[in-house]
Amino acid sequence: MQVFVSLFLLAVVASIVYILTSNRKQQRQQSDYKSKYVSDEPLPEPTPLWDLTPERLKTYDDRPWRPFRWPYHQTMSIFKLDINHWLDMDKWYHRYVTEKMDIIRRTGKEYCDTLPDGEDAAEELLDIVVDHLTKRYPRLFTRSPIGLDNHVTGEKMDLRRPLKEPALHYVARLAKEDFYLVKKRDDGRHYLVAAVVPAPGGFFGVQNKIGQHLDVIHTEVPYYEEKLKVSMERWFARMKVSDPVERASWFICWDHELSCNGIYSLEDGATVPSDTSFSKYNVRVCRQTLRRLPKSNAIIFSNHPIFYSIEEMKDEPFVPSILKKVVLEGPEKILKYKGFEKFDQHLVPYLDSLIQRQIDLGIIKADDPIKTSKSYPFADWYDIAEKHTGKGYTNPYWAKHDLQMPEPLGIPVHDEKKGPKL
Repeated sequence: MQVFVSLFLLAVVASIVYILTSNRKQQRQQSDYKSKYVSDEPLPEPTPLWDLTPERLKTYDDRPWRPFRWPYHQTMSIFKLDINHWLDMDKWYHRYVTEKMDIIRRTGKEYCDTLPDGEDAAEELLDIVVDHLTKRYPRLFTRSPIGLDNHVTGEKMDLRRPLKEPALHYVARLAKEDFYLVKKRDDGRHYLVAAVVPAPGGFFGVQNKIGQHLDVIHTEVPYYEEKLKVSMERWFARMKVSDPVERASWFICWDHELSCNGIYSLEDGATVPSDTSFSKYNVRVCRQTLRRLPKSNAIIFSNHPIFYSIEEMKDEPFVPSILKKVVLEGPEKILKYKGFEKFDQHLVPYLDSLIQRQIDLGIIKADDPIKTSKSYPFADWYDIAEKHTGKGYTNPYWAKHDLQMPEPLGIPVHDEKKGPKL
């Protein structure tokens, strides 16, 4: 009997020690998490744009991205993100969210899926998207007793838990951006646990990437193995909640398809049809942000495609020159990855004519060295020292010639069987 009592008391003491040890371990983990991911300064609240109404949004432009640089190197090229610009709005908002949801409805989980260990991150992302939109754009989005009212699309969104649809479906109906949700697993490496990517522009499909490590996700990215692999995993591990960043990449296309541009639809060895009008050529800028969520600890990668016609940029110093330089002389793997060989012989004569035009107009000199603009990654006419005023931005070429800027996505045409098309 005494042996039994002794064993019982020993078990009780062991349990108490285990509980105390576990609590200390949990406290240390929380302390380590706070020191690793939370800086002393909290992430500021976005500044409300009170004068941006649904009516004004129809002609509203966001910051004019021009992420063209020379020499061209494959780097992350990140900038500190002003939280006001995490989810930017522009005149294409309604068009984008309508098309994105049409793609998701037609393709199911091909472009939108969440793994069990990504559910908490997906719901947290939804909450943060709602919080940001209602605070930054208070006349476009307002909270309601059941969730949120979208005054641009007219949707009254029911966000009561449990949600009636996957969390990322609501996210897709609220933001123009695509989202990738990445989490660190027990092996200390980062994996894609959820994604809503109906507008990748190329060959990215969720099902062949979800659940995979960063290295697998970036298999096709040029020079990833040589230049980015080690630093990216290390950088993800160190990223703080209060230090969101942004970057932009770009490629050239001759359409405005969100899911897959024509350049990636061409078969190997095929080139753009020779009768393709130069006026159709666009630069598709993929504006991207990275931020860590405070509760789930997931890292959110967003991507927002923006189309700029080469025509509208032709009077901006060195834009045609850098485009030509990169298309012909960029790193070999980059040229192949972006499909430049599919149109370079067709487009270069047009770029040459624009370069000569800039020389004739005195915008540049023939012997000026080609280099990255001081205003990079924005247009030369955009003053990056000024805060966003809420007035929107208009390319000066169109204002100077008193022209109405053409709508690159055209007027949405709805077909009851096929849905809206670009």
